[in-house]
Amino acid sequence: MIQVIAAAIGAVGFSIVFGIRHRYIWVIALNAGLSWTLYLICCMWMNDFWSNLLTAAFCSMFAAVAARFTEVPAVVMQMPATVPMIPGGSLYYTMYYAMEGNRELFASYFQATFRTIFAMAIGFALTEVILKQYGGRLTEAVAKIKK
Repeated sequence: MIQVIAAAIGAVGFSIVFGIRHRYIWVIALNAGLSWTLYLICCMWMNDFWSNLLTAAFCSMFAAVAARFTEVPAVVMQMPATVPMIPGGSLYYTMYYAMEGNRELFASYFQATFRTIFAMAIGFALTEVILKQYGGRLTEAVAKIKK
């Protein structure tokens, strides 16, 4: 639970840094919290690659739906919510062991970092492909709900 709250607070912090209007911050915090919850659940049954892929796809889809309700670009809803998923720790240790000359640990952390970033990129791209195909229907559905 602490990790979920920390993800939401982190997203709020980055929303403020990015200058996002205050009325959208709670949606971004909800997206980050739900995305991190999904990540933790997925990690129980899947490896990191699939957990990150599904979490990134969920985060992106949530942002796309929220953006249609709030009438702002999806990237405004997605970017700060994505920040808690960035593998900062493994990236740090990748660079640390590269500078130390420890090839074994460098390779291990590099693979973990690359896997995470690659999985996130595929998750975001997958969502974009789905939205290209069905985004019009989603927009129509949101318009009907808003009426």
